Amino acid sequence: MELDADLVRQRLTELAGLSRPGRRSIGNHRYRLGPVVETEVLARAERTVGAPLPRGYRHFITTIGDGGAGPYHGLIPLQEALEAMDERFGGLDSLGRDCPLTQDVDFGELAGAPGSWEEHEARLDADPQYVAHYQRLKETYTGDPWGDGRLPIAEIGCGDWLFLVVRGPRRGTVWVDGLDSSTGLYCLEIGFATLYRRWLEESLAEAQERFTPPEASYSFLRYGDNPRYRPI
Repeated sequence: MELDADLVRQRLTELAGLSRPGRRSIGNHRYRLGPVVETEVLARAERTVGAPLPRGYRHFITTIGDGGAGPYHGLIPLQEALEAMDERFGGLDSLGRDCPLTQDVDFGELAGAPGSWEEHEARLDADPQYVAHYQRLKETYTGDPWGDGRLPIAEIGCGDWLFLVVRGPRRGTVWVDGLDSSTGLYCLEIGFATLYRRWLEESLAEAQERFTPPEASYSFLRYGDNPRYRPI
């Protein structure tokens, strides 16, 4: 799936026009996109991956814009994504290896977490073995090979990120990396273009006061098709 460049720009212009002082907005993009990706940066990324970037994302950064307006804190430009890989996400070479992820890695399920957040927090305060289990999970999934074959595309906040899988069985899907917040790794079950289209539609509806995001379990899976996301 590829997004229509004119429609994206039109929607961003509408959103910018609806912005006003005091309206909640995450990030500093002001609904503006960066210029399209530089040829040399794209070539470097694809040499490292060993294949073209997933179609919807590649079309976006080469014909619409590279970085800027997007979900949460906004999209990061490809050059910044490559630098982030090199500095904090396992090294640039890891992009050239297949991502082994095929399904969600839910730390709560693996650690036997209780059903409510309040009980979970109480257990973290009272049960050292429970805390140690979470720490072991975080150490395991922060290491190889779980960072392979996925590119950071947007910062959610509190250490959580959106990643695009660029190699492996789930190539082209967008995932949430919640390792810093000790929640796990989750697939949105959609690709980049669907994510961006849904963000645009919901942002416009919210700005026009036609929509209010509901309280939800696994709220970081908003915009996706993962059934863990459930309005409360």
